[in-house]
Amino acid sequence: MDPSPTRRRTLQLGGTALVAGLAGCLGDDQPEGTLDFDGLDRLNESSLPSRQNYRTDERPFPTYRRYDADDANIVLILLHTAVFDSRILQPLATAISETGVAHVVTPDLRGHGPNPNTRGDLSYIGQFQDDLRQLIDSVDLMYPDANLVIGGHGTGGGIVVDFAAPPTGSLADGYLLLAPYLGPDAPTTRQALGGWANFYGDRIVMLRVLTGFGLDDYSGMTTVEFDVPQSARDGTETLEHTYRLMASYTPDEGAVNEMVDVPTLTVAGTADVTIDAAAYEPLFADRETARVELLDGVSHLDTVLGDDAVGPIVDWLRALRKSL
Repeated sequence: MDPSPTRRRTLQLGGTALVAGLAGCLGDDQPEGTLDFDGLDRLNESSLPSRQNYRTDERPFPTYRRYDADDANIVLILLHTAVFDSRILQPLATAISETGVAHVVTPDLRGHGPNPNTRGDLSYIGQFQDDLRQLIDSVDLMYPDANLVIGGHGTGGGIVVDFAAPPTGSLADGYLLLAPYLGPDAPTTRQALGGWANFYGDRIVMLRVLTGFGLDDYSGMTTVEFDVPQSARDGTETLEHTYRLMASYTPDEGAVNEMVDVPTLTVAGTADVTIDAAAYEPLFADRETARVELLDGVSHLDTVLGDDAVGPIVDWLRALRKSL
């Protein structure tokens, strides 16, 4: 329930003072290192599918890339991780579609990509999930007889975990999670995502309180920055996220337990510095339809840029196709 106008005004004034005091504060997690970005040279811009728009409630309409397979009856919507856009999924999406097991659709998440309306920001908390629901409507028109799998890498996986709870969870026939970000307090999450992210801890706590009271006035403040070396940048990276964008890819604690009971594959590399790969198995241990695949020596970005994840994903999709 929204607070009364008087109480809302009091909260706004108090919030202004508190946020002003926190405006210059950095979080508890200072970057101490970075990811291995060497795999980015595997991207082939010349062979990328063109970006297309899909219709949503708000303009500008988001974009996606489409990798068609021959005679597939599964379509995989695959969400990219933080900082980058759908291009980073090219090696994995191409490899999956070329096996013929699934069509792959890779959207550019709002606030990301070469030309976002507002880089690193959304209009409201939960807009990623609303966009995904409307992308599904478009995918249903493109592939009317196909079964649907929704997947995500890193923070894209966090969006998927949130989406996989009722009532939207039943819209998919399966879920694919690639080193998913499950929130700051999850046992799978390493501090500062292994030195890649700088979270403004105090500011996040205060904004969580304010938005809990229905006060979204300050949710456009930056709450996380990402450390990407200059050598790995091309000017399209999204290096800062607002609170409302960050909150939209951060599942609630225990969100895995809220996911609908459909086949789920979680893939994570043991050399991934952003997460503790072994910690995923206990989280999914009680779910009969869930499986966890650990890739020895594979890093966070190589989960989608390399070849190691292709085999387990394709095998799982083939088994899923037989069961549907």
